[in-house]
Amino acid sequence: MNNVEENGFYMIDDSFFLRFNDPYLKGNKSESRPHYCVIKDESTNLLWVIPMSSKIEKYQKIITGRLKNNKRCDFLHICKLDDDRKSVFLIQDMFPITENYIKREYCIGSNPMKLTREKEIRVIHNKSKRVISLLRRNFKFTPTQPDIIKIENELLKDINMN
Repeated sequence: MNNVEENGFYMIDDSFFLRFNDPYLKGNKSESRPHYCVIKDESTNLLWVIPMSSKIEKYQKIITGRLKNNKRCDFLHICKLDDDRKSVFLIQDMFPITENYIKREYCIGSNPMKLTREKEIRVIHNKSKRVISLLRRNFKFTPTQPDIIKIENELLKDINMN
């Protein structure tokens, strides 16, 4: 798909998950996973997609626990989307992708979803940059962390071959 917009929400083609058959990638659910938010990485020209969740209570407990113990929580972010529903950005589960694996925009009705609140965009981008930096240094947020470095390297090879 051409013209993928940063902060837009997209559905990912199953071919990505078939090629990068990592058991710890957040599953695509036969191209019906609600959506992924896109962040562009200017240093590599790759897109990074952030899986979303509607399990607010589950992740709020994690965030509250970390903050109570004076720990940062850059790997999760809860905010209200433009459709007025709260959603959790699972930043620790983000992974790189290229445009050719984007199937289509995620729409509500016929309206493409996009994150538009500037404050939320800044927070998510800052957290994402920190998480990407940690992922590139092999930091593990969970024991079930996908091999992001392997995926990134393969995608960069693809880009350099074209």
